[in-house]
Amino acid sequence: MKKRYIALLLAIYAVTLYFIVLTGVNNLADRLRSTDEEGADNKYTANGIYSNQLINNYDIYVDFDPIKKMYNSKQTIIYVNNTDTTLNEIYLHIYPNAFKSEATTPYIIDDYGTPYVHGFSKGDFQIYKLLVNEENTAYNIDKNNVTILHIKLKQPIKPKENIKIYMEYGGVLPRAQQRFGYGKDTYNFGNWYPIVAVYDDTGWNLDPYYKLGDPFYSDIGNYHVTIAAPKDMIIAASGNIISEKIENNKKIWKIEAMLMRDFAWTASKEFIKLEKEIDGILVKGYFIRNDQKVNTDALKAACDAIKVFNRVFGKYPYEQYSVIASNHIGGMEYPGLVFVNEKFYNNQLLERLKKVIVHETAHQWWYSAVGNNEVDEPWLDEGLTTYSEYIFFKEAYGKKYGENYFKKYIYNSYNMRKNQLNDEVIAKSLDKFKNNSEYHAVAYKKAAMFFYEIEKKYGERKMYNILRNYYMNYKFKNANTYQFLKICEEVTNDNFDHLANKWLYQK
Repeated sequence: MKKRYIALLLAIYAVTLYFIVLTGVNNLADRLRSTDEEGADNKYTANGIYSNQLINNYDIYVDFDPIKKMYNSKQTIIYVNNTDTTLNEIYLHIYPNAFKSEATTPYIIDDYGTPYVHGFSKGDFQIYKLLVNEENTAYNIDKNNVTILHIKLKQPIKPKENIKIYMEYGGVLPRAQQRFGYGKDTYNFGNWYPIVAVYDDTGWNLDPYYKLGDPFYSDIGNYHVTIAAPKDMIIAASGNIISEKIENNKKIWKIEAMLMRDFAWTASKEFIKLEKEIDGILVKGYFIRNDQKVNTDALKAACDAIKVFNRVFGKYPYEQYSVIASNHIGGMEYPGLVFVNEKFYNNQLLERLKKVIVHETAHQWWYSAVGNNEVDEPWLDEGLTTYSEYIFFKEAYGKKYGENYFKKYIYNSYNMRKNQLNDEVIAKSLDKFKNNSEYHAVAYKKAAMFFYEIEKKYGERKMYNILRNYYMNYKFKNANTYQFLKICEEVTNDNFDHLANKWLYQK
């Protein structure tokens, strides 16, 4: 009897194991299905939070050679069709492909400086292999938009079904002090890997890598990334570094970045690291210069910003946050990580350094957690992030300080450029801005003035309720202008047509 019972258990185990292996890819979507914060069966957690959507899964192995400035990767994407449409094709953004020529590079020379401090430097990107569900599949790169990869599927994907895309590719970093490139001290990997384009109510979003702004739009995903690099390198990355070990004279980093809409990292031999926990979040500062006072002040600015925004907007949704001194001409945000120009890290520029850190930290709420189409509606995250600077300085240093900050850095900054603007429409796409100066004046400053007017008209309490509701309703999703204005109307119990027309759409 006992032998028959054991045999029966073994048979059941064998059948179950076979079923799991056989249906592993198809069932991944079910394993990634999760629930709301009240909890229910079949919930999937990440960083102590929940997702209520089926999400894409990225598994990436990257081997980095800093001498050749080259990386080679193997990448698997489990893509979930979250649309209500059967898909016969898939599009991916391959942003590094833009750096093959000066004509297509997105980095420009203007009043804000040039990333190419030594003249134009060519980057590269090559696809070596591409499989869909283990089969060779035809693909092509758009000749008129070299950052779009088109895959024609042999079998269509029905809603809620998924496919596995496997790729092998390599790239070369340009010598450029920007989000994708390298300088004297750091190697920056922003927008460096193939990422699935967003399919929304308008269809596939296939915008080019514009020279202005941050022309990105992406869905939340789960990332499992392995980085191999020389053992003397220090890596900072989105998400959590799970392990580090030495293998064959290289260091191997295992990183997990759950429920993030992008994954970025940077490498340097020079990094000095400081850490501090605030509200249960590990805040990490990576520095190039060994200036204890400046580095401590920079880390404090990041911690203070996290603390203020946690209270005003809602809790930061990840376990870690990294602020990185980088060879980057300004600041740049990614989920769980931001780049800040290492030249700002000196006593003479402490005010500017703090301002940039506060701005980029606010992007962890407005762009990272709550996403939006930064090509079609750049004002929605940049304007709200600039307005969040004012919130921080008001909450941290008092109302008088905050009002003075708003007047100096937002109101006056906008009015200094006002007479030089092509037009003052806030709600417009990147391709409608004449230059960087107009983009910053309108999408950042004037848009922040719109949020400021909402606060002055309806009061600070209702404005903070608007922001909290917006965050809680659209965390880990993509939002748009209509949805933000709808939140405004619900909180204020007022019609926003007149205010929106006055600020967002009129010239």
